[in-house]
Amino acid sequence: MGQLIISKRKAEVISNGVFLIALGILFYTNDWWPGILLAIWAALATRQYLTGRNYDLIVSSVILIGLFIVSFFHLEWSVVMPVLFVLGGIYLIFREYFFAKDSNGEDKSEEIKDDMENGK
Repeated sequence: MGQLIISKRKAEVISNGVFLIALGILFYTNDWWPGILLAIWAALATRQYLTGRNYDLIVSSVILIGLFIVSFFHLEWSVVMPVLFVLGGIYLIFREYFFAKDSNGEDKSEEIKDDMENGK
């Protein structure tokens, strides 16, 4: 995981602003589908970049831009959708298994027991 560029609150406000700008462009061009996919991607990518979540940025970019390309060029959904879902699922599994810090209740209960035994 990368470094925070700005606070999460500011990143959320900026990404919401990006989304509103994209919606304004969609209203102006009246090109809602698949343009809404790019609007969602722009807001999500902005938030993920500013909060330093680079791997999430790459995966969401591949999925949303992939969906945009499939819709824009009228490609066969029955081929692309399973691939996108499988790639997304593999990413989630690998991210949680290899990169996430485990903070389940068992670890905390062991820490509490150790603290109680040591008189803390």
